[in-house]
Amino acid sequence: MSKQSGIIRHIGDITSIHNASMRKWENLRNPSKHIERVVNRLSEQELANNRLRLVATIEVVRLLAQQGCSFRDHDESLNSFKRINDEINKVVDSAPGNTKYTCSTIQKQVANILANKVRAMIRDEVGNSKFAILVDEALDVSNKEQMAIILRFVYREGLIREHFFKVLSVEDTCSQTLKDEISKVLRQYDLHVENMRGQGYDGANNVRGQFNGLQALFLRECPYAYNVHCFPHRLQLCLNAAAKGVHDLWQFFSTLTMIVNFVDSSAKRYSMLRACGEEEIEDLVAAGTLETGLGKNQISSLQRAGATRWGSHFCSISSLIKLFGATQTTIDDLYVNGVDKVQGEAKAIGKAMKKFDFVYCLNMMHDIMKTTDFLCQALQKNDHDILNTLHFLSITKEKLQDMRENGWNDLIMKVGAFCCRHDISMPDMSAPYKKGSRNCEKNITNEHYYQFNILYMVIDFQLTELETRFTDSSVEILLLSASFDPRHSFRAFKGEDACKLALKYYTLDFSSHDESALELECEFFVQDVQKDPRFANTSSISELCRRMVDFGKTTLYPMIYRLICLILTLPFSTATTERAFSSMKIIKSRLRNKMNDEFLDDLMVLYIERKYADNIENDEVIAEFELRGSRRVKFS
Repeated sequence: MSKQSGIIRHIGDITSIHNASMRKWENLRNPSKHIERVVNRLSEQELANNRLRLVATIEVVRLLAQQGCSFRDHDESLNSFKRINDEINKVVDSAPGNTKYTCSTIQKQVANILANKVRAMIRDEVGNSKFAILVDEALDVSNKEQMAIILRFVYREGLIREHFFKVLSVEDTCSQTLKDEISKVLRQYDLHVENMRGQGYDGANNVRGQFNGLQALFLRECPYAYNVHCFPHRLQLCLNAAAKGVHDLWQFFSTLTMIVNFVDSSAKRYSMLRACGEEEIEDLVAAGTLETGLGKNQISSLQRAGATRWGSHFCSISSLIKLFGATQTTIDDLYVNGVDKVQGEAKAIGKAMKKFDFVYCLNMMHDIMKTTDFLCQALQKNDHDILNTLHFLSITKEKLQDMRENGWNDLIMKVGAFCCRHDISMPDMSAPYKKGSRNCEKNITNEHYYQFNILYMVIDFQLTELETRFTDSSVEILLLSASFDPRHSFRAFKGEDACKLALKYYTLDFSSHDESALELECEFFVQDVQKDPRFANTSSISELCRRMVDFGKTTLYPMIYRLICLILTLPFSTATTERAFSSMKIIKSRLRNKMNDEFLDDLMVLYIERKYADNIENDEVIAEFELRGSRRVKFS
């Protein structure tokens, strides 16, 4: 009480020193109250003209940023700018030479103001909600590592929101540095790590190991920031990235890419491949080794191994196995009859293609990826059933383990038959393994090397990656979350699973009092929504969340609604980071490769979150622009 009375005495009445100082401070922050503005007061028309010139720049910057267009062209003259509008043309002509606001520095300031206001709007939407971060990295056209940060949260209407927030250039990609950079951004916008309830990382890129360390650092600071595998992200990419830890596999995928690119790089080579494929099929049909019938023996082409979630290494490997003979014939023909610059490349590729190591890895990876492909496809389905998907995960791990223990003999017989069919020499498996043309590994036979050093190691990498991506805790979270699956009239709902999820994994969000309230709500909830026709045909947890908000169920079941929001915050269904980097390729292109990092960040925000940029008033931008520094002209 004494402290409050002391503050009141300090403030005093309206004539006190404190209140006088506050009025002076407010006047200082208001440019229109500055003495030079009062003495040199401009007419309304002069102020309007000053604002119009800046508004023209604001609108041009906003339009170019939202469309991903270049700010500079071959013609940066004033005549080019003035073609926009006759009224602007007149105002620009009458303006002082140093206040036209058309230079690149002013454009970047305006873009930064717009981008900051977009970020502020996104931050306001997050409010006090729990959120998740989605992080990914990619090289831009200047070969700089760029790290994108996406925020995921449940908005007050019960909608899942994912918004691009920031892109950072990172020279050092160690886990602690990445964590410090992300934490710096979160602190800057008053987003507390203790409110983080999920983490999502690509895991198929060249800093996947650092991302594993990054999630551990955030878990140490906030143990409720769970990391789960993003279901739509192609698991196959992550498994292949893990397999490339075996050097022979890295070399195999490099050779595979080289073969596909070489054959598919021109229409002439593509036509040659199809012709060779047709001839091969005719020979096999004539020999009686191929069945004929409607739709059978269609001519196909080599498939590229995509570097994004939409590509498929399995399709690429399968297509090469099917067209191996035709591809081999095409490359040999180009070596003999091609032009000089093609002959050398064809010779090197043909030699690499006929190596036993390549053929062995080709058939081995086909068998392994055929085993994991069913799980990958199940994870990609929009209407995936979590329980069945996790069951497929268990089966996949069992089949991989069985292949490790019992699959060697079948694999080596398959490789031997493949080599015989395509005239490729197969080494004696009992002979010492030669590393190169001369050096022999001591006490290591060919069989030991190809079985233990390649097959077993690749499968071990695959199993480890599956264990890392689907930990016991993340699997249990997904299983318990599946109890809120509304399909089949909420048949999967179990009150005990909902309570276990809240009390075991979200103890910070549910007190002991909330525990009893949640148990009581679960008893009524399922019968309520089953009998309510407005919840019929609800197909997903996110749709359930929206309908609870629309029909006023959040006030009746606040604990259940809170738990559903926490489930939806987990980033197990997103492709926002891939779309963000697709946008970066549009904004920072080969012809715009000198763009600085801050400008790239601002343009990406305005391009990706363009609907927010549309809602920013020009008056707000002008006011912020005026406060950023001493201006030669007045706007208010």
